[in-house]
Amino acid sequence: MTDDTRSRTEDDKGIPNPITEIVDSFKALRGASKGFWYTNYAYWLDGISYFGMLTLLTMFFHDIAGMSDDTGHKLVSVYAGLISGLMLVFGPVSDRLGVRRSLIISVILYIIGRSILPLAPDFFAPGSIPLIVVCLIALIVAAAGNGFMQPACYAGVRKFSDKNTAAMGYGLLYAGMNLGIVVIGLISPRIRTGIHIQGLIDFDGFGITGVFWFCILVNVLMLLLLIFLFTPRVERESTVETGDAGDDNDKTIDKPSEVRFLKHPIAAISNWYKGAPISNGRFMFFIFVLLPVQTLFAYQWLVMPQYITRAYSPLVADNMESIVNIANPLIIVLGVPVITAITRRVPVYTMMFVGSLVSALPAFLFVIGPQFPLLMTYYLLFSLGEAMWQPRFLQFAAELAPKGKTGAYVAYANIPWFLVKFLAGTYTGLMMERYCPAGGPFNTEMMWLIYALIAVSSPIGLLLGKHWVTKGLKTRAD
Repeated sequence: MTDDTRSRTEDDKGIPNPITEIVDSFKALRGASKGFWYTNYAYWLDGISYFGMLTLLTMFFHDIAGMSDDTGHKLVSVYAGLISGLMLVFGPVSDRLGVRRSLIISVILYIIGRSILPLAPDFFAPGSIPLIVVCLIALIVAAAGNGFMQPACYAGVRKFSDKNTAAMGYGLLYAGMNLGIVVIGLISPRIRTGIHIQGLIDFDGFGITGVFWFCILVNVLMLLLLIFLFTPRVERESTVETGDAGDDNDKTIDKPSEVRFLKHPIAAISNWYKGAPISNGRFMFFIFVLLPVQTLFAYQWLVMPQYITRAYSPLVADNMESIVNIANPLIIVLGVPVITAITRRVPVYTMMFVGSLVSALPAFLFVIGPQFPLLMTYYLLFSLGEAMWQPRFLQFAAELAPKGKTGAYVAYANIPWFLVKFLAGTYTGLMMERYCPAGGPFNTEMMWLIYALIAVSSPIGLLLGKHWVTKGLKTRAD
């Protein structure tokens, strides 16, 4: 048998059975420690509370706090951007504090910051500067909680799992968070708008602030779990020895490099630039050409909640959270493993182009007008596109990296998403005021035409730059 024949035979064994893979992986988790599960429980509950509030923030700032759409969107955008930035600040701190203490600090910050939001409008005039400042402070405190939460949870999976459970552990963490989004997507509309069944139930709901207090109650439950169940003893007994003690060497200071920089700063900066990802034009083009399509992700919490509640029928508006928070997470969790298996032999760059195109094109459906079937079609196609290209994004960034620079390239690859979080809110609020203001008149078709044209520039850019970016690379799917 030739090498080529053997290779084809191995590749043609068939697509892995997702059900079998999941069952086998869960069998490996049967012996997982209490620390592993408590870490997962905390992250899953965080998915409920975080996305429960994030989905309603722009509506809260306009409808409850009396702010303009422009101001509210900017606040939410700053909040989302701060979460990414503060992870870089508090990630190393959480490593020193340990998983349990970091999670407790995170949840305390959540409770403080998130409790201020529903209380603030009762003490300050609607839309006033003092109210805006207080809400901003509350968001900063809550974002600091996020800065501890994610690094601590991922560190916990590493600390409390072995080589047999680690891979599934990270996947379970992500899947559980998405399950939390689905749960709050089902619960939030009923808390906000109530339940009305003729002759049986006539409950008007608690409004947006009622959902906020429910999310805060979830945070209190998280805190009780961490204090009384995830004890220091459980943390010690759950720790798996992985031989990572040598990591302390990373804390040493490269004194010769420091001396060279002081003596020859220009040469040192020049040498740094030559080895940094920023000097790689193909890499920088690749990560930033995807920035326009990434704006569609930011619209999920900046634009969609107000767009759906303002432009659609009362029945659709009353169930907005279910539409925004159920279809996408479910498709991602169920679709990524299947799509990855099916397309494992497709070149990564091709998947990036096709996936970003499938994500961007459905935005043009809204140019027809706010129709419910089109809304659901958008979410289906957008999510399938995300499942096609998003998992491959960091893979291709790593393929562009020179030997020994993979970590730096992966870190830089996240910069555009960090910028999108900050930048999207600078214009979405103004667009909402112009094309989809509270009470109308509406011209949402023009708004979405602009958004769609922005998003589709990503696959167009990928197509135009393909030969330059991929030149000399052996791009592959696996």
